[in-house]
Amino acid sequence: MSMAEPGFTEQSDLSPNQFQDVLFELEKIPSSRSPLTGQEAVLCFEFMEDTGCRVNETIHVKKKDINFRTRILLVTQPKSTVKCKCSKWKNKNSYSRVRVLVSADRNCTTCYGKGKWHKPQRTTITPRLIPKLQEYCDTLDDNDLLFPISRVSLWKWGKKAGKNAKIDIFQQKDERFIEGVFLHLFRQMAAKRMLRDAKLDNYKHELVICKLRHSVQIVTERYTKIDINYLLGWENKIYQ
Repeated sequence: MSMAEPGFTEQSDLSPNQFQDVLFELEKIPSSRSPLTGQEAVLCFEFMEDTGCRVNETIHVKKKDINFRTRILLVTQPKSTVKCKCSKWKNKNSYSRVRVLVSADRNCTTCYGKGKWHKPQRTTITPRLIPKLQEYCDTLDDNDLLFPISRVSLWKWGKKAGKNAKIDIFQQKDERFIEGVFLHLFRQMAAKRMLRDAKLDNYKHELVICKLRHSVQIVTERYTKIDINYLLGWENKIYQ
């Protein structure tokens, strides 16, 4: 049952027109002392919608993580983690399947003693964003962050831009209620856009899984046909 209050619309993504309205308002928000200019903030939000990257993944992207020739982006700080080879784990108790860390090498250069690490993942940047992104990156060094800004600041800017664009969103997520524009909408928007643009492709859902780097529990013959090269070819046809 919808818990939306009067005046709010419960929705899980932004329409293309709403997204443009957000970008229009976003460009006005940064001040002369902000870490990003208005145009850079717009590019950051376009990057999230184009790649489907989460906020934390986006703010950790460096210039060297992008191969402009192949359009492949290396996501170095994905949400998921993997257990490090230097670590030892055990069941929390005899009745639980939860694994807890027993030990890890503090001198390990992979996990730094944490037992887990963020294994880099690959996704793509569409041809439509590459020229604008490459022009921006020409001013950066290889180790420079593309968007040197905090996650909190981006969230605040997104909220303010959505409010100024008069976009009212009220969404129930588990036990929480989210009001206004929140940045995960851009990842959801990327998925909806791809499903819409790939409506004639037999592998449209697999394309989204590959793009957003979703983990799948069952690897079928159908899914194994879809890899990042298939995704690149599809994007070349649709977004060239």
